[in-house]
Amino acid sequence: MNQRFARCLVVGILLVVFFVQATTSMLRKSPTADEAAHHIATGYSFLKTRDFRLNSTAPPLMEELAAIPLLFMRDLKIPLDHSSWEEVKRTEFGRQFLFVDNVDKVDRIVFWSRVPIVLTGVFLGFLVFLWSSRLYGYKSGIFALFLYVFSPPILAHTRLVTMDMGTSCFIFLAVFCFYLYCKKPSFGNFVLAGIAFGLAQLSKYTAVYLYPLYLVFFVLIWFYSKRDFMSDYIVSRNIRKFLFSIIFIFLIGNFVVFCGYFFELKPLLLNDVDVGEKIAFFEGIITKVSGSNSEWLKAKFISFALNQPIPFSTYIMGFLGASNQTLVENKFVPMIFGNYNPEGWWYYYIVVFLLKTSFPVLILLIIAVLLSRRLIKDRMSELFITIPVVLLMIFTMFSVLQLGVRYILPIYPFLFVYISRVINVNVQVNKGFVQRRLVYLFVLFLGFCHLISTVRVFPHYLPFFNILAGGPNNGYKCLTWVNTDLGQELKGLAKYLDENDIKRVKLGYGIFAPPEIYNINYLPIKDIEKEKPENEVYAICATIINSFKWADKCKPRHMIGYSIFIYDFRFANYM
Repeated sequence: MNQRFARCLVVGILLVVFFVQATTSMLRKSPTADEAAHHIATGYSFLKTRDFRLNSTAPPLMEELAAIPLLFMRDLKIPLDHSSWEEVKRTEFGRQFLFVDNVDKVDRIVFWSRVPIVLTGVFLGFLVFLWSSRLYGYKSGIFALFLYVFSPPILAHTRLVTMDMGTSCFIFLAVFCFYLYCKKPSFGNFVLAGIAFGLAQLSKYTAVYLYPLYLVFFVLIWFYSKRDFMSDYIVSRNIRKFLFSIIFIFLIGNFVVFCGYFFELKPLLLNDVDVGEKIAFFEGIITKVSGSNSEWLKAKFISFALNQPIPFSTYIMGFLGASNQTLVENKFVPMIFGNYNPEGWWYYYIVVFLLKTSFPVLILLIIAVLLSRRLIKDRMSELFITIPVVLLMIFTMFSVLQLGVRYILPIYPFLFVYISRVINVNVQVNKGFVQRRLVYLFVLFLGFCHLISTVRVFPHYLPFFNILAGGPNNGYKCLTWVNTDLGQELKGLAKYLDENDIKRVKLGYGIFAPPEIYNINYLPIKDIEKEKPENEVYAICATIINSFKWADKCKPRHMIGYSIFIYDFRFANYM
C-alpha cells in the first residue's frame, strides 16, 4: 500500500507541476489572436444561444469547454444585437465581446477560459503515463510523463484557448481506447472507444484522420492475425466481427458529434453569408462528380441545401471550409530560414518538428529507434504508438496550411510513450554492467537537459526553439507566424515601458488585443520607417521584423518574450 501511494504521489506531483507551469505562465500573457478574434466569444455564444452560426473552422467542443467558466461570471454581455451576429462575422463579434462590451473584465475572461484547456492538458498527461506504464512499466510511465510535463510545445498550447490541446488529448484518448478494445473487446471498452472517437471528431477536423487510421489497424490485425504475438489481441480471432465493431464505433462517434451540436437540424446554407460562393463551390463539385454540367441536378441540390434541414449541417460545412483552407487555399505564406514560398514545402512540418522539439528529446527518439529491436515487447502495441505519428506526418505533407508546431501537436503524446521505453535500456541492452549503466545514466542526463531547456524559457514557451535553430533568440529567423508570436506579449511590453519610463512607442505589431487596455501609448509605424527609423522607441513583433531593412544592422535594446524587439533610436549613436 505504501509503495502504491508513493507511486501515485509521484504522478500527482508531476501533474501539479504541469498545472502550475501552465497557469503561472498564462497569467503573464495577453489575449492571443485566435482567442480574441474567435474562440472565446464563439464558445460563449454556443452555450448561451445554442446557435452555431459563428462556427466555421472547427467543431465546438473545445470552445464550449473554454466557455463553461464564463457562465458563472456575472454581468457578462454578449453582443447579439451587434451587426456581426446577424452578418456572421466571427472576428468582429469576438472583438466586440472581449474589447468593447466586456473590456473591464478582459483578463478575468481570458484566464478562466484558459483553465479548462489546462485541465485538458493535465488529463492528457495522465493518459500518457497510463499507456506508457501499461506497455513498459511504471518507470517508463513516469519518464513519459516527465517528458510531457516539461515539453515546451505542449506547455505553449495547453494554456491557450485553441483547438490544438483538445485535439491532441482526444485523438490520443481515442486511439488508447481503441487499443484497449482490441486487447479486450468488452462492451465497456467498445462504448468507450466510440465515445472517445466522437469526442475527437468534436475537437477539431484533424481528427477525421482517425477513420483511415482505424482501418489501417484493422488491416494490420487481419494481416498478423495468425502470428504468435497477436495472441493477446482477442479481436484477431474473429476478423469479420472486428470490422463490424469498427463500423459501430464510427456510428457511436457520429452520434456523439450529433449530441455535441445539441441535436441541431438545419439546412446546409442557413446563416451562411457567403451563399453565392458556397453555391458555386457545390456546383463545381457536382460537375466533377457527375461528369456533366447538369443544371437540373445543380438546381435540385441547391434547393435542398437552402431549404432541407439535416443533421451535421454545420459540421459538414465547417469541414468543407477547413479542408479547402488546408488543402487548396492558404492565406498565409510560410517561411523557412528566411525564405517565403506561397506554395509551401512538403517537408515544412518535419523542419518544424526538428526545430521546435527540445534537442534532448530528439536524441532520446534516435536512441529509441536504434534500440527498438532490443526494447520492443509487443510488436502490435508498438504499431498503435507509431502509426498515428507516421500517418499524421504524411497528411501534413499535403497541407498548404503551414503555420506552426500546433498543427502537429497530436504526435507528441505518442512520441513520449514511444521514447519512454528507453528508461529500461539498463536491463535490456546485452552489454556488460558498466556499459549498460553508462547508457542508462546518459538517458537520465538527457532527461535532465530536457528539464533545463524548458525551465530556461519560462514563461515564454510559445517561441521556444532548440539549439538546432540557435535557441529562442534566433528562432524568428528560422520560422515565423504562430511559431513565435500570437499576440501574447502586450502585457510584457506594457511592463517594460512602465519600468523604463517610456511614454510612447512606435508599435509594429499584429494588434490582436487593443494596446490601450494595457495603457500602452503607441503610434503606428509608417512604411517609410521600414527603410529608415525616426528618433523614437520601436517595438516590433517577430512576425514582421524581417520587413525592416535596418533590423539586422541594429542590436535590439531588449527582447520581450523572444517575440517583441525593442529598439531605441532616441540616441544618435544607436545605429
